[in-house]
Amino acid sequence: MWFSDILDRHCQQRGDAPAVVEGTSSLSWRQLRAAAQSVAAHLRDRGVGHGDPVAVHARNRFEVIVAYFALAHLGAPFVPVNHAMSPAEFTEVAERLGVRHVIGERRLVDRLGLDAARTTVFESEEFRRALTTEVPLTAPAASPSDPLAYLLTSGTTGKPKGVLQTSEALRQMTLSWLAEARVDDSVRLLNLNSLAHGGVTVTFHYLAAGATLHLMREFQPRAVLRTIAEQEITHLWMVPQMLRFLMMTVGPDAVVENRLREIMFGASPMSQDLLRDAARAFGCGFRNIYGMTEAGGTFCTWSVGPGAPGADPVPRESSGRSVPGIRVEIHDEDNRPLPLGEIGEVCVLAPGRMSGYVGDPVETGRTVVDGWVRTGDLGVMDAHGFVHLKDRIKDVIKRGGQNVFPAEVENAIAGFEGVRDTAVIGVPDEVWGEVPLAFVVTEDPAFAAARLLAHLHGRLASYKLPREVVIVPEIPRNGAGKILRRVLAEQTAEQTAEQTAGQSAGQSAGRSAEQSAAQAGARR
Repeated sequence: MWFSDILDRHCQQRGDAPAVVEGTSSLSWRQLRAAAQSVAAHLRDRGVGHGDPVAVHARNRFEVIVAYFALAHLGAPFVPVNHAMSPAEFTEVAERLGVRHVIGERRLVDRLGLDAARTTVFESEEFRRALTTEVPLTAPAASPSDPLAYLLTSGTTGKPKGVLQTSEALRQMTLSWLAEARVDDSVRLLNLNSLAHGGVTVTFHYLAAGATLHLMREFQPRAVLRTIAEQEITHLWMVPQMLRFLMMTVGPDAVVENRLREIMFGASPMSQDLLRDAARAFGCGFRNIYGMTEAGGTFCTWSVGPGAPGADPVPRESSGRSVPGIRVEIHDEDNRPLPLGEIGEVCVLAPGRMSGYVGDPVETGRTVVDGWVRTGDLGVMDAHGFVHLKDRIKDVIKRGGQNVFPAEVENAIAGFEGVRDTAVIGVPDEVWGEVPLAFVVTEDPAFAAARLLAHLHGRLASYKLPREVVIVPEIPRNGAGKILRRVLAEQTAEQTAEQTAGQSAGQSAGRSAEQSAAQAGARR
């Protein structure tokens, strides 16, 4: 089985080299293989068998990686769960996916209220002993076609779905990525993205190449900058918002001493101003990653800066072009390819795509059509094969027959001084059907929404202008950094309902007062 092959190969070729580092804890490749084998035996003794889905519920820590390799060895599909998921959300997902066992941090596992026989806690004496107990090497119980993982989708539009990924599918995606990115065992990757998100496939790509994986349980900008320097990090994997916080810590004109070769980012667009400032501060290359859990992971990329290939000019506002072995096209509603420059749905033909949504063949049939994964993203392709995203199909605002792409409005707002974060949604309107509403996070108490709206005039067509700018303390995002527009829409609908109810109550009170006065006058 491929995960076991990864450990065997690196133990043979660089057994004492560091595989995973978290703070003061470190595992060499030999130690990682021994720990994975021992934990696999421990879980088997606790009743976990081939084909049993096991939830891994924890923050980013080295034990998560051990658990993934151990479960892969058993042939028990792992189900990565975001540490921020509530017990109620966890219960719904676990029941729907048939989770048989839970392994993770004590504070997260304990609050689920499960029978102790169904849980394994990282901090327990039994697990700590299993990490260091030598057990005889055993052959993997899994085959390449067995389910490796049930990866949860972002859940930006509803309940997260379980994407079934096999070992063979992930191996195919890894080979495609390594052919593109040319990763080797000199790489020291600091992964700041959640190991519980579909983007964990990127982490697996780098482990397969023999890179050293560095983890942090919490994102703290100063600690990140310190780790980059002290651990001689060569590659950084993060979302744009994290980079924005790093730049706020660094300052606008600072130059950071580092050995970074590349900063990788994905999940949401990167503003050109932020990209320019970060390139000046860090002096390394940058790589955009565009992927989807259902498509098997990353299928498009571009890289710029030192070491990047320079055969074609890179349009930095694009999401990149397809990596080797993967085909990307723009299709119409009937799944037919569209000419270059025409807007349609981004569709992906990849050997590593999902086997399907767990327990949901109907939705699987809607997403995978004739082998193509329909991403739900609207975009166009240029003459060099670069994909230019417009927005999610479900997020497009239809104002009086005109399409408004929230991402375009957000990019225009992000360039305004004082804006730290922003999101745009469509809200109902009696005249136009739907209009844009903008949410802005700013640290400036004197921030004037009117000045922002004036700034947008001339930069956006009149029908794209937000009806209103709402100042909020934060933009709701999921673990991958994607905007949770449904949360903003629900909050806005609730506020509108409360305001309407308050106005109705006021009007009723006014009418009651008038009626009382009239009755009093009649009595007089």
